[in-house]
Amino acid sequence: MSLTFARRLVHGALTLAVAVAATTLGATAAHAAVPRLALTALAFEQPMVDVTEEYAANRLTWTVTNTDPDATSIHGTVTMRMRSSVTGALVGHDWTVRYGFEETCCSDGVYESGTPQESTYSYYLPVRRYADASTATWEVTKVTISASDRSANISGTQLQSFGYRFTARTLIDTTGPTIQSIGLSPSRPPYFYVGNGPATVTYEFTAQDGESGFWKGTIRLAGPDGAAVTTPFTWERDQYSTGVRCGQVSGGDREATYMSCAIVVTLPASAAPGNWRIASLVLHNNAGGTTTYKSPTAPSITTTSNSTVQASDFAISPNPVNNWRDEVMVELTMSVTGARKGVSAVNVDFTGGCTQWGAPGVKADGRISVPVMVYRQTQECEVEGISVLDGAGNVALYGTAFGAPDPGLTITQVPSTNPPVALGATLNPSSLPTSEVGQRSVALTIAAEVQVAPINGIGVYLYDSDGTVVSQSFGGTSQADDGTVTHWLYLPWEGLAPGDYTVGFVLNDAARMSSAWNMPDRSDSRTLPGGPVVLTVTEG
Repeated sequence: MSLTFARRLVHGALTLAVAVAATTLGATAAHAAVPRLALTALAFEQPMVDVTEEYAANRLTWTVTNTDPDATSIHGTVTMRMRSSVTGALVGHDWTVRYGFEETCCSDGVYESGTPQESTYSYYLPVRRYADASTATWEVTKVTISASDRSANISGTQLQSFGYRFTARTLIDTTGPTIQSIGLSPSRPPYFYVGNGPATVTYEFTAQDGESGFWKGTIRLAGPDGAAVTTPFTWERDQYSTGVRCGQVSGGDREATYMSCAIVVTLPASAAPGNWRIASLVLHNNAGGTTTYKSPTAPSITTTSNSTVQASDFAISPNPVNNWRDEVMVELTMSVTGARKGVSAVNVDFTGGCTQWGAPGVKADGRISVPVMVYRQTQECEVEGISVLDGAGNVALYGTAFGAPDPGLTITQVPSTNPPVALGATLNPSSLPTSEVGQRSVALTIAAEVQVAPINGIGVYLYDSDGTVVSQSFGGTSQADDGTVTHWLYLPWEGLAPGDYTVGFVLNDAARMSSAWNMPDRSDSRTLPGGPVVLTVTEG
């Protein structure tokens, strides 16, 4: 132990114990001693750290106690911050370390020794190389201690009897943070509905500061008639990991030299309808440096309560659709009122396999129509968002994607309720010598009804005279327009003995229904019209 550290431990011998109130039942329990949590030692290893030439860390060691003899664990946090030698104020993001009894991993405080009643921990604090002057002070600003249902916080003057701070020689950061492009997250139309309550807008960008690192910022949105909304933001450490997050995005590191952010801005329900833009984006770094972007290049947004343009009487035709075999075009129509300078655009978003297929049109009765493609075999797709824009820039919004009134539109598929039906089958060739078994292809052609759902799978089984399966094959297939299904029989390479072999098969369709034909080992098998299909193997 260094002499300096020893002196600080002696100086910190004045124990700061924090009594924690406990709920008790009965008069006897009310007089019982209340367990206490305390910080009994804390000191940095070095009183001065020089980071002007290279990175360095300063080791902090602390001891906590718990007077509860039955305690089995103890944990908490230690928070450190830099103090400016220019302004005397704390500056930059805090550096918070978690610790726990017998925990030694995960880039946090390391358990050194002791019991749940008295335990010691350490942490190497990475000292930032840049500040707002050639020196800065780092200090512990808060220590928390928790055990069972009790907790204690030590901060402010309570820490001054310990070796809670040190001086750092630093380089001077003379520039502020910078950003890359600003966008909306997730990628979406820039329209927001405020008719039912507040709306949230998420802006994404990356803040960079290669010297002291990014600390915090503010976004100010300006709207119609002088309306404005200002949102502060910073990055935080993830609650259950060593990672960090800035708004809705996890990533970057605690040095914050490169920090991806997705910041949520809340527009109140009373937000004025119309165009909103980012009027300013202000960024601060850990040395207190500031960069202000006035009217940065960024997507503007439009808010609405559907008070000007309105759409109603939504319909889709045809619906349901028979898209079992091919894509189907349908028409979404609506009545639009209040549009100024006409309807300039309509955008429709779906869940599932449907998509808008071109620009809107106007029908003879004045209704707006939007072409929609329903992809093959899509079972259901719901309209989740509709935006209607007029020539004057006003917008009406509908659907859950915007938190707006739901138009209640869902495209469904015509149901298929009948399993595949075979009408007969043939083999080509129907006879071959033993020498050609496994060498020649045999085509099974099945005539089947054309029903709602097409046949898309088949299993073929070859039975000997005893009803034993001697060959089988299965897989995907397709059904021709006339209902025909063709499959090539698998015949074993080792050959077949001369004799007659009966073909049975299972047909599967796109609706996941199936039927079995001429299969003696299945009780649900049906008799194939036209009689059984037989492959004859002859000598030779």
